[in-house]
Amino acid sequence: MPIKIMSMLLLFVILISADKALTMWNLSVLKDQGQANFLDAEKNIAAKWFFEKCGLLWGSLLFGLVTLGTLSLCYWGLKSATNDYTALWIIFLIYGAVLGGNTFQLIKNYKLI
Repeated sequence: MPIKIMSMLLLFVILISADKALTMWNLSVLKDQGQANFLDAEKNIAAKWFFEKCGLLWGSLLFGLVTLGTLSLCYWGLKSATNDYTALWIIFLIYGAVLGGNTFQLIKNYKLI
């Protein structure tokens, strides 16, 4: 497998892992605060389904694999419509917003704001 594809997959795994870790952290904080319906905080319907069926850890891992596949397909589609760097920047912007939102929600769940 070419080095470019391997480095893109590694980058996607890092972004997805950060997203899933922040999501698990957010939901764990809500669970520790005694909220019986802590999974209701998850806005992604597909992720919520995985969490309900497989639990928080395994649901995150399995949904992370699904996300890796869909992110790779999105990158390929964007790359064919634009170029490598534009597609990568679009993905960075989207994941930046996702990670920023998860971080904001975590700070809010810890009642720091």
